[in-house]
Amino acid sequence: MGTLIKQELYKLNHKKGTWFALLFMVVVQIGFAVLSWRYPKFFGTQMLVMNNYIGGVLVDFIMIASAASMIAMEFQYGTIKQLLYRKYYRSQVFVSKLIVLLMQMIGLQVVATAMTGGLTMVVNPKFDWTQTANAMPLWRDYLLTTGGSMLVMLLLLSLVILMATWFKTNAAAIACGFIGYFVTAVAAQIIIMFVQRWHWLKWNPFTMLLTGNQIVDPKTYHALTMLDTPVMIGCTLGYTVLFTLIAYLSFRRRAV
Repeated sequence: MGTLIKQELYKLNHKKGTWFALLFMVVVQIGFAVLSWRYPKFFGTQMLVMNNYIGGVLVDFIMIASAASMIAMEFQYGTIKQLLYRKYYRSQVFVSKLIVLLMQMIGLQVVATAMTGGLTMVVNPKFDWTQTANAMPLWRDYLLTTGGSMLVMLLLLSLVILMATWFKTNAAAIACGFIGYFVTAVAAQIIIMFVQRWHWLKWNPFTMLLTGNQIVDPKTYHALTMLDTPVMIGCTLGYTVLFTLIAYLSFRRRAV
């Protein structure tokens, strides 16, 4: 397993897209920091901080592309055969990819957070991290928002990985991943209207996409989701495991 993880890390580090995506995220963050400095009335520091100077959204996009390509490319270029010929089990190959994806997500978030802190010190040295936001200190609100976003990202990645096992080309898998991202985001908002009428619908996976919002603002979103925050966290993790298991079964049965 350790060898497979090292191989996945090697492939990830030697992909030009990995470093281009990271550089693009950093440049965009710097760009929005400059806008916050030049036009503070239109680009408030607090709003941009909570969104990691748009870095949070870019982390999602990068991870969707990475997850889709990491699975689909093995079949598109036939490299999965080389791994299986070396007497590795498909379960080992699959788990190694999950571990590397998790490491990449954490690494990107660390960079986004570090850039957020550094840029804030540069463009607004007097920014108060202890000011109140959502009835709590801003720093705590930021941490909860970041943690909730990563939790929901795990759920989305499990769906992306599942879809990636269905496609033969890398481009198709990535395109489907992005489309799925926007579709699920819209569906999460629409489904809330139906939950208010048919309460049993609250258990659907789309509702769990609001887990991050409810972690930060439990009172408002509890009225919408009709679920307690710990229950939503548990369901989000449960659906993540479920979709990942289904993705593994699809990965295991796919012809090479």
